[in-house]
Amino acid sequence: MRAVWGMIIERGLQQTHDTAAGFQWLRRLDAQTKEYVLNGPLLDQKIVRQEGLVTIWDLPDILLSRRDGLPLSYVFQQRDAGDRGRDRRGGATRATAPGASVRRVRRSVAAQLAATREAYRLPARLDVPVDSLPPWAREVRRVMKVADVDWDLLAERGADWMRYWDQTVRNHAQ
Repeated sequence: MRAVWGMIIERGLQQTHDTAAGFQWLRRLDAQTKEYVLNGPLLDQKIVRQEGLVTIWDLPDILLSRRDGLPLSYVFQQRDAGDRGRDRRGGATRATAPGASVRRVRRSVAAQLAATREAYRLPARLDVPVDSLPPWAREVRRVMKVADVDWDLLAERGADWMRYWDQTVRNHAQ
């Protein structure tokens, strides 16, 4: 949720140099939100019982639930023509000491493919051969547009933004 809310707040910040526009958008979303559930399985049950029909959720969780037989589907947001759909990932830190070898293993093509096949995780590496991906991942790569998110800004301000959302926006619909 922090990534999605952060992206919305950041877009407002880019347009107006203030977080107010993003939080206003989140207020409108909150006004249309029936309920905030505590976990994925509870959300799945409510969607299957049609207590709600639409949610913002994590793609791997949806795909795992589908694999387990739940009748769920997903749709990617359609982008505005002006939205370039880039991903800004500045400021990556270098691996050091004992964790360095673990990070290299996780970043290997073999590890990325295993995570894709077993846990429905899209490879972060762009050099993974497309023909080695399972059909679901090929389709997602074809249709999904990567959001333009400043991950450094989100890391720096995300906790404060979420705290403010929780205290002043969540369940405060008027």
